[in-house]
Amino acid sequence: MERYLRRLGRNIWRSVEEGPHVHVLTPVQTDGATTRLGGGQPAMNRPTNNDLDKIENDVIGFYEISCGVAPDNFDIIINCKSAKEIRDVLKTLYEGTEQAQDKKITTALNEFNNFKAHTRESLEDSFKGFNLIVTKLSNAGTVRSNHETNLQFQNGLGRHWTTAKMIVQGDRKIHSLSLYKLYGEL
Repeated sequence: MERYLRRLGRNIWRSVEEGPHVHVLTPVQTDGATTRLGGGQPAMNRPTNNDLDKIENDVIGFYEISCGVAPDNFDIIINCKSAKEIRDVLKTLYEGTEQAQDKKITTALNEFNNFKAHTRESLEDSFKGFNLIVTKLSNAGTVRSNHETNLQFQNGLGRHWTTAKMIVQGDRKIHSLSLYKLYGEL
């Protein structure tokens, strides 16, 4: 959602993050006296071009997010009044509360640290399983270095990979290889 809206314009995404623009009405003064409308009420300032641009960004953000919501989630956002409100509701829906996010991180870290290939599992299946764990970590906002990721993957492989692990770990390129390239080397 963020990438899409930023592509439409960074100010549209800013509007979603910060909330809708509210034009502040102030009485208009000329020559030290407040200008009055026919009924005795003070005349108010008109929105500037900047105000109008921000209001337009709010409308675009609201429309684009509303149209991008899956039909089965539309009932959840139907009463939202701004794009920011929709974003906040969807963020909680998909990412969970702060406590739920902490639990996701903890679970992903435990899976990463305790990774072990299953007996008789192919290298490809081990790689796929470990890559899924790395993706969970990344989605939870925790990124490990290539070096740490590669070592954890190799250390989780079975004893029959000991010779291959020693060869790869003896080479300095383990520090910079991506997990995919390491898999290719193995």
